[in-house]
Order: sequence, then structure tokens, then C-alpha cells
Amino acid sequence: LNIGAVREGERMIYHGVPWLVKNINVFSELENPSLDLKMRLPIEDLLGKISRPFHKKEPWFPCKRNDWVILADGTRGVVTSLSHEMVELVQRGGARKIYQTSDFLAQSPLNLSMNFRLKIPFGVSYNLQKESTRSVLEILESYISEQIDKEGYKESLLNLRVEFQQAASSSLDLLVLADFKGDMAPLYRRLSRAIQRWCVDACTLNNWEIPFPQLTIHK
Repeated sequence: LNIGAVREGERMIYHGVPWLVKNINVFSELENPSLDLKMRLPIEDLLGKISRPFHKKEPWFPCKRNDWVILADGTRGVVTSLSHEMVELVQRGGARKIYQTSDFLAQSPLNLSMNFRLKIPFGVSYNLQKESTRSVLEILESYISEQIDKEGYKESLLNLRVEFQQAASSSLDLLVLADFKGDMAPLYRRLSRAIQRWCVDACTLNNWEIPFPQLTIHK
């Protein structure tokens, strides 16, 4: 039985989910290690299927139970239940959202529990043109680092950088890059808001002007 297109110890896609072929028999056994699921299939269901060898680091599913994810539709939540049929997310505040597994995978879930990066753009005035590529970056990075430490997030911070992004039409845009460990995933948006707040506070303390978009009317 182990000489056809599907072979034991190889990887096979069934209903859009990868499975490890554990045993081929009248009733064959499939397993997904990430979902912690096993399934028995009648051997005729393997007809027309193909398995292949796999690398030991290949993922079997983009997340596991209790991971925090963001989906392409903007939904963010913690995975509370998952199988080859349904995935349930609980959002902040307790709202629950259920996806068919195929629809969930089509949403290209971003797993925040594996560590994540925040990219926060922030604009300063052209009055700071001379300082914007050097001292402003250093001062802002130092200030944000101090606030992260003060609010108890330092242990989970992996990397922090402030870079010059671009010379926009009405502002000189900076970019704050902050990498955090996955244990901060529940606070993903809170951290994003906090970094924006710290940027404003730094501008206030250093008397840096925050520009607003200019609208030019041509007659």
C-alpha cells in the first residue's frame, strides 16, 4: 500500500491543510502536529492525492492555540480553538469570531506570538531640516527607550531604532522601528499608540514643531 502517489512519512494536503501521513491501510491515519489532530481516512479518499518529502522546519499550520494573530481583514485576536474545519479567535473585549479553516488560511495570518515589529512613522517640521538626520533621531530614540523602560516593557524589547524615512511635501518623516518579544502580542496596538504618544511628548519637551498637511489651491 505504500508504493503509490501517497506514502507514509510524507506530507500531503487535504482540505487545504497539510497532514503527515502516519499510516496507509484500509483506514489510513493522518496527523497534523501543530493542530494536535489525528484523522482516519478510508483509503479510497487518498486516490488522486499526492504526498511529498518535507523539511523538518516546514510549518504545519501558521499558529497554535493561544497565539495572537492579525488577519488580512484587520481582525486581531487570540486563537482559542482550531482544527482542520474551524478556527476561533477572541478579540480584545471578548468578541468571538469564527472562520472556516480554509478562509482563515486565505487571510494570511500574521503570528505576533513569534515576535513582531512595530513601524511608526512620525513627521517633524522642515525647521528641523539640519538636525533631522542626526541629533533628532538620537534624542527621539533615547527618549522612547527611557519611556519603554519606565513603563515596564524593557524586558520584552528586542531592538529599537529611529531612522530618517523621507522628505515629504510638508514634513520630514521619521520612522520608529521597535521589535518586541511575542509575549507582548496582546499589547500590540497599545504599544503602537504609546510610541506615537512618546513621539509627541519628545517634540513638546524639545520644542520641535509637528507639521500638518498643507493644501495648495491652484487658481
